[in-house]
Amino acid sequence: MSSSTIKEEQQISWWRLAGFSSIAFPTVGMTLPLAIFLPPFYTKTLGLGLAEVGFVFMLVRLFDIVTDPTMGIIGDRFDSRWGRRRHWLVIALPFMMLGVFMAYMPTATPTVWYLGFWLMVLYAGTTMQTISHTAWAAELSSDYHERSRIAGFNSFAGYIGSLLILTPLAVLEYFGTPPAGHEALSFFGITAIILAPLCVFAAVTLVGERPTAPAPRIGLITGLLLVLKNPHMRRLLMADAAASMPGSVMAGLFIFYQAELLGDSQFNSVALIFFFSAHIIGVPIWVRLSQKIGKHRCFAVNAIAFCLTTASFYFPGEGDVALFILLLFFTGFAHSGLQFAIRSMAADVVDYDNVQTGGQRTGLYFSLLAITAKAGGALAIGITYPLLAFVGFDAQGGNSEDAKFAFRMIYLTIPVIAMALAYFAIRGFSLDEAEQQILQEQIKSRNTVKTS
Repeated sequence: MSSSTIKEEQQISWWRLAGFSSIAFPTVGMTLPLAIFLPPFYTKTLGLGLAEVGFVFMLVRLFDIVTDPTMGIIGDRFDSRWGRRRHWLVIALPFMMLGVFMAYMPTATPTVWYLGFWLMVLYAGTTMQTISHTAWAAELSSDYHERSRIAGFNSFAGYIGSLLILTPLAVLEYFGTPPAGHEALSFFGITAIILAPLCVFAAVTLVGERPTAPAPRIGLITGLLLVLKNPHMRRLLMADAAASMPGSVMAGLFIFYQAELLGDSQFNSVALIFFFSAHIIGVPIWVRLSQKIGKHRCFAVNAIAFCLTTASFYFPGEGDVALFILLLFFTGFAHSGLQFAIRSMAADVVDYDNVQTGGQRTGLYFSLLAITAKAGGALAIGITYPLLAFVGFDAQGGNSEDAKFAFRMIYLTIPVIAMALAYFAIRGFSLDEAEQQILQEQIKSRNTVKTS
């Protein structure tokens, strides 16, 4: 398995998949603070304006509209002796590590220009890594349910990584370390910088790549139009964009919620530990359910459950830390099935494209999913932070009851509306196990004719 190829019908052992998925550990160390801790760090701790920081985060994420499909196309077309995916994980390392060091551990009072530049460097690295790794994962198997297993492993590893990072931070917080202070961000950054090369080495040496048909030589615009003509992909893109917004909204407002509505910010990391523990419990359950009712139906159940649990955050008030953590646990459980289901369905959608175009364009397809996820997240921060400034919410604290009520309603309504849109987008998804098997038979039949 450490060679460059994987046999078609060979199931990857759990321990090799664990090594493959371990890349999620340092990725969490980089991306978790981006959503939860870095915006408050630059506003609450360093004193930059809410609207300014929200705009920078939105602008930098929208820059990925160009870099993501470019990376997808390059990854599909250019091989190395390792295959199409693995070398990009190594190339991404210096970008990610330098971006983390500069953005998380500024040595002087930064400006919005400083923040924007180093976020771009960091996102360039994470773009290379994320698209290459997710495309590689989608290509590891042609089996409908095995793809869910692989995607589930990746999600599970990400949530384990979250706990590994948050648990020591929870101890530091309990003894007075600010959740969005210099110490916390330095801890995140150093952890990511140490783990990143170790986990990339494990992934590229333990798991190989399965031979796939070369990407068709078609232009960027023609290729994108073909993707958008794919009816299954259109639904996935809409669902992914909408489903990416709630988590970004709630993550970006998470620290403010506890400080202003609960009156206690001492248990930020403890609450997140419960949230990600629920994900760890939920992923294998949702994977099993998806095998029984189908991936798209499993996603729909997740979306409905998420709307119900999120609406319940209307109730916690001053001192209701235990209730908040309990609701966060149920929300995490509902949320845990969304990401792996989308990625596993996308691998099946690539089969449809393979039949239509005659080649494998996994990188391009997953780059577009990366765009919708980032656009949804960027839109969430880009809307909510300026909206908070508009209603008079002060990131430094001391808000009026009216401002707190407006904050609460923003925290609730935007995620619920977005997830409801994701539910309606995925309802008509029709690429189920039976259709995917037909597509695989057509691909194998075509490839057999070519090689005979």
